[in-house]
Amino acid sequence: MIRLFAVHPTAANILMIAFLALGIVALPTLQRDTFPLVAPTDVEVRIAYPGATPAEVERGICAVAEDPLRSIDNLAELSCQSRENIAVITAEIIEGADMTRFHNDIKAAVDGIAGFPDRAEDPVTKVVERIASVSTVAVTGPDDPAVLYAYAQALANRLRADPGISQVDVGGFSDREIAVEFDAATLDSFGLDIAQISAVLARHSLDLPAGTLEGRDGEAAIRFLAERRSEAELARIPLAGTEAGGEVYLGDVATIREGFDDPSQAAFFNNERAAMVAVSKTATQDALKVKAALDRQIAIAQAEAPGNIELAISQDSTGNIRDRLRIIGENGVQGLFLVLVVMWLFFGFRLSFCVAMGLPVSFLGTVFAMQLFGLTINMMTLVALLVAVGLLMDDAIVISENILRRREAGESPRDAAVNGVMQVG
Repeated sequence: MIRLFAVHPTAANILMIAFLALGIVALPTLQRDTFPLVAPTDVEVRIAYPGATPAEVERGICAVAEDPLRSIDNLAELSCQSRENIAVITAEIIEGADMTRFHNDIKAAVDGIAGFPDRAEDPVTKVVERIASVSTVAVTGPDDPAVLYAYAQALANRLRADPGISQVDVGGFSDREIAVEFDAATLDSFGLDIAQISAVLARHSLDLPAGTLEGRDGEAAIRFLAERRSEAELARIPLAGTEAGGEVYLGDVATIREGFDDPSQAAFFNNERAAMVAVSKTATQDALKVKAALDRQIAIAQAEAPGNIELAISQDSTGNIRDRLRIIGENGVQGLFLVLVVMWLFFGFRLSFCVAMGLPVSFLGTVFAMQLFGLTINMMTLVALLVAVGLLMDDAIVISENILRRREAGESPRDAAVNGVMQVG
């Protein structure tokens, strides 16, 4: 049985004004996203193993970590990727379990494993947050991929410096590498071979942990920081001495060049070689505000760009948000106007005003509830609001017409309102 309680007109007006005020205050603070926020489900553990091949990483880290981690509570799935110099372990949580506790359990289990190789570095554990893409900027112009990559990195650093932008990645290139090429005749002239040079490089290009130094004032981690990271640094590595008392350096017997390990991995925009600068947002950032900050920075960067460098938006996920917001705004205003005018012509201003006010009051009340419960304006909620606008106006017209019909039949205003709503319900 449905019971409907009549509300005093003064109380109804106060409630209506309260919904309007709360919604207006909440509207500017409501976060706008492309899709609803999704709770993270994975914990990632990265363990660096310098100088190791993928097979060594598999044996030394993945195989050792598998059994201790599989005993963790609430573990749904476990995987370990063996890469050169690093292992990436991904643990997926069972749906509905506590992510904070799960993350702490994974971290404690990994930190407690004593069978890792001595050269393996300390594990780095983190919860994998969902990345929400905002926009991608295509950088074109330079024919040299190295120049293009360098400019894209500089642009990415510039974007990260903006307070409204936090996550920027550069794509369109394979991994960077430094290639060292030898000429056999040159090596023979100095009495050198590849095995000797390999051993020298291993000794002179190190970035490895070396234990802990304990003292009365505490502990200090020791690490060899002698890794050569540029052509010039590698060229100055001594290989052997000469009869005249001099030294033979790597740069004397080898051609050293920086580049990309797989030049075939490339991105193109409008048939031109391009660097893709992808901008994404955190869970608490507004997508349209991030896009506005990006547009400001791109306009400044394009005005200052040297040579033939061109910057263009190649992908924009915020376009759908703006389109649906525009549709809601236009449909809401048009529906409000049409209902007010048409019902005014047939039923009078008072009734038409009450029916028309149902739209902004309900809409802004919904906005306040969304802000209160942590919901965002996204593709899903916008579709729901679009559908609700139509349903709301249809129901309001039918209910008001039924109330008016009952009043004309002789019922009191209160009885007509209660009975008319219950009949439609």
